[in-house]
Amino acid sequence: MPRAIGFEGFVLEPGRGRLLGRDGGEVAVRPKAFALLVALAKARGQPLSKAALLDRVWGRFNVTEDSLFQAVRDARRALDDGEGRLLRHIPQRGYILDCEVGIDNADAAAPHDDMAQPGSRPSLAVLPFRVLGHTERRYLATGLVEEISIALSRFRWLTVVASGSAAQHTHEDAEDVVAMGRRLGVSYLVCGSFADEGNRLIIRCSLVDAQSGRQVWQERLGGEEADVVELYETMTAAIAAAMEPRLLRAEIERVLRKGTGNLDAFDCYLRALPGYYSRTPHGNSEAIGFLETALQRDPHFVLARALLARCVATTLWLGVEPDHAAAKARALALAREALAGDRSDPQVLALCGHLLAIIGGEHDEGGALLDLSLRLNPNGAEAWRLGAWVSVWGGDIAASLSRVEQAERLDPLSPLQADLLAVRAAALFYAGRQDEAIVVARRSLASVPEATTPRRYLIAALADIGDIEGARRELAELLRLQSNSSIRRTTAGHPLRDQAMLRRYLEALRRAGMPE
Repeated sequence: MPRAIGFEGFVLEPGRGRLLGRDGGEVAVRPKAFALLVALAKARGQPLSKAALLDRVWGRFNVTEDSLFQAVRDARRALDDGEGRLLRHIPQRGYILDCEVGIDNADAAAPHDDMAQPGSRPSLAVLPFRVLGHTERRYLATGLVEEISIALSRFRWLTVVASGSAAQHTHEDAEDVVAMGRRLGVSYLVCGSFADEGNRLIIRCSLVDAQSGRQVWQERLGGEEADVVELYETMTAAIAAAMEPRLLRAEIERVLRKGTGNLDAFDCYLRALPGYYSRTPHGNSEAIGFLETALQRDPHFVLARALLARCVATTLWLGVEPDHAAAKARALALAREALAGDRSDPQVLALCGHLLAIIGGEHDEGGALLDLSLRLNPNGAEAWRLGAWVSVWGGDIAASLSRVEQAERLDPLSPLQADLLAVRAAALFYAGRQDEAIVVARRSLASVPEATTPRRYLIAALADIGDIEGARRELAELLRLQSNSSIRRTTAGHPLRDQAMLRRYLEALRRAGMPE
């Protein structure tokens, strides 16, 4: 397999399943469209007939020419070739990539994805699912595998190998997994089986560490076949949402087991995550250090820049930043820089949209960025959590509570569960459901006692129901943790769209005795 194929400023990396654009950035492309481009590029300016392309892209699976036409449309869209001048159709002869093509076969026998090596970004391949029972329904399993690949490719920190490359392998046992991982050059493999039991489809899916053969996650899913499209969407969303946090945790464990030397930018990013999740001054400070190191090693690492912006903002919420204005300006500047670097990464959009709304008061822009993030990747639990905060700040309490529920459904064991409970407490407070807000805020503090945001809403809710003594006890603990807490600082840190909501919150804090 070639290491890289270059044409017209684009680069195909078959082992990684990546298409790089003329600016060097990764271009989103569907797996079959990617396989089509690889086949045409390998032909080096010679046209390939429809039959040849169907054979090279779909192999033994029988599909109609409509599938080919869709792959051509998807490939042209990825190349910004709407008029078909680059990926050209020649009547009676088929399709051609009408340009000079350069193929780099260096190290072809070695693993093709350096991201799979220790100390680098994780990569994954979805293997063909074993079909149990009616083999004529194999095409349903094939379609599901492709949809899972597409869903996982939306997590931009993860490299997903094109399904065309993965389709050449099957999964039998742990020893095979390690060998296949080496051949495909990936860190993880998704394996599974597909069974057609009458009117029900049963999917068994697992995520395996390709370097050790260890199973990271497994699940059994089932549903009625009546609406295959809806079933595909449900199963794909469930699998992608379950895998994303487990992949991150597995990667964090991997880098924490390593020594501290020779870390690359992505390892620094992963080392920052425990501190980011901790919501403590010490942990957040460590996260900032790791992220700054990541950007020293790779100034173009946009996700690290976006997360650094978030951690700088967290110093404000933790009350450990003496220069409020400078930290706010730095966080917003980092967020703007990250957006200038990549407005197509759902996680970057979510982190930066959250900051623009929460500390910048840019409710319309922040809300639009979160909406776009969720459209690009509806399976990102963190985007739903951040979006819940943006909805609170924008005054849409019903939307906030709905987003909290979605985040909890996607990642019920989130390391940021305390923050998810905090935003629920805030939404319940503004909804006037103070008894519920008190219960939820206490649950959040049970996880992270040092957190200040849920304690503020606990104080306000207690004051609202007339439990002034209880509110003052919680205020005393807040002041012990964050001695500079005041009405002035709270006002500066809460640019709510609805000023009546803000006044109500501040009045509750005043009744509890918060200093002006």
